[in-house]
Amino acid sequence: MAVAMEPPRHAHTPPNSRLMQTGANILGSQRPPSGTGSQAYQGPPQGYEASMPYIPQMPGQPPMDSVRSASSGQKSEPDPDYVPPSAGRTGRLYTESAAPTLEPYSDPAQNIPTLRKAQTRRAAGPPEGMPKAIWSDSVSHLPDDEIWPMHAVPLFVFSGRDRPRPAYREEIKFTLRDDRYVSFGLRLRCGTGDHYMGGTIGLLHNPERQEAIAGDRGQLATVIDLVVQPDNTVIVTAVGDVDFIVGRAWMPRGMRGLQLAFVEVIQSKDHPLKSVLHTCAEEPGFGLFGELVARGGPEGLAQALAGGDGPFTVFVPRDDALFDALGGGSVEDMLQAPYLQAILASHVVKGRVPFEALYSGRTLHSIDGTVLIVTFNTWPRGSPAINQIPAEHMDIFCLNGIVHSIVGVLTPAPKPMKRTR
Repeated sequence: MAVAMEPPRHAHTPPNSRLMQTGANILGSQRPPSGTGSQAYQGPPQGYEASMPYIPQMPGQPPMDSVRSASSGQKSEPDPDYVPPSAGRTGRLYTESAAPTLEPYSDPAQNIPTLRKAQTRRAAGPPEGMPKAIWSDSVSHLPDDEIWPMHAVPLFVFSGRDRPRPAYREEIKFTLRDDRYVSFGLRLRCGTGDHYMGGTIGLLHNPERQEAIAGDRGQLATVIDLVVQPDNTVIVTAVGDVDFIVGRAWMPRGMRGLQLAFVEVIQSKDHPLKSVLHTCAEEPGFGLFGELVARGGPEGLAQALAGGDGPFTVFVPRDDALFDALGGGSVEDMLQAPYLQAILASHVVKGRVPFEALYSGRTLHSIDGTVLIVTFNTWPRGSPAINQIPAEHMDIFCLNGIVHSIVGVLTPAPKPMKRTR
């Protein structure tokens, strides 16, 4: 009977000889793979002790005699005098003495082609800005004899003195303080209008009532920007459009009393502007300043403001403030007030300075030399003031200038006095 005999095992074969034969010895080329050679496994090298685990070495690996000796199996002590090569390296490429120095080159440029027959040209000015799109542009393609469609717009009724009155395609700024208009301005800011960051609105003025009725006359305007102030007011930037007549008005729910109306647009685009003096005479609250300039102003000022010269920027005080500053009484009494001509001249500045060109700290000089300092009391451009006198309404455009309304009277600069010997 045949009995399977187990092959004899070497007396010095380590316990993990199976792992050594299948893994480490194959990597260490201690045992050739089956079918690749005829040499049999000869076991560990000479001098191997069975009490020490056998660790094969990879080809090209230096002998491990720095930590553990394969012959003795004892841990060797490190050399106390050994210094690694990196101990003396600082990480710098150059030392302080051998570092290269760079000197600035101030001679003419080299290796640059020369431009021959080059001619200098004066730089052109900035390109002309594109006109702002308004509602009447959307019907400009219609024939001249065709009636424009009736348009439904929200109405902003102003009953006070700070009503906006833009000319056709004229950009203005005004402030909304009424809750219903502020609420609708936020709607436009959020994209509910027919224009990006705004839309088309109707501007009306009625000192007697806050609502519009059929037959009232107003002006269309296109809102192009809205800035919400910390005091819950909204600064509106709008462009003036054509006039209209209210056909039918109503108050929809959810608008906090804001009116919508169907309006009939007047197709005439002629909006003649008047001179500064005529505007002051016709504007409610400015008549006293215009009358005093016409009858007792400095020589030539009335003629210049009437259209003979310009442009001018006039900070017109309210009638009640000017009345109190001159001592009251009749117009004849106020014409006899001292320094009347100096007071009137201190409110007139040469040049057209709209609200957009004003910034906090800007200095203006009136025609008599008075220094006018512009300040904005609310960030970023709210509550403007001239010499600490609040401005009520800005940008009333005129034929030969622009008018800004202020609630007080400016103090003229004192005249230099001559020394007496």
